[in-house]
Amino acid sequence: MMELNLERVDYTQVGVTSPKSMKILPPAKPGAAQKVCIGDHEGVVTCFNMKKGELQTAFRSLPGSKVTRLELGGAMGSPQEKIFVSAGSEVKGFTKKGKQFLSFDSNMSEAIKSMFIYGSDLCVTGNYIFNHYNDLKDVGYYLSSDVVNDIITLIPPQNKPG
Repeated sequence: MMELNLERVDYTQVGVTSPKSMKILPPAKPGAAQKVCIGDHEGVVTCFNMKKGELQTAFRSLPGSKVTRLELGGAMGSPQEKIFVSAGSEVKGFTKKGKQFLSFDSNMSEAIKSMFIYGSDLCVTGNYIFNHYNDLKDVGYYLSSDVVNDIITLIPPQNKPG
């Protein structure tokens, strides 16, 4: 029987995190190093990659409200490389270089627990509420009688002229 010896290696340390608050960004070009982005309970979003065995921090945001979810988004048909985080009832957007380009208050009465972003559509849920926004305008909601565990959105295939 083959024995496997594993060793722990710490590349960086972040604060306490929520489930689904870490993502890997797509590579900038084929063969390039991918960046890892993670949001913690102190509201800090950290994005880093490894280069020649050394940690390269792309950016680190200032502390804020507890990050409960981190998702990637972008324009339809392009790489999903914009970073979106939910903190309380607010959604913040960062570029892959760390510049904040969005700060959107959803006005939900409960904290955002899960979200989905595709193009200009933003879907967020709390414990009992689902909200759908298009271009940051409220287009629909649903109040559930039971707890909402998570959200998944299926995107229809694009109609291509024949």
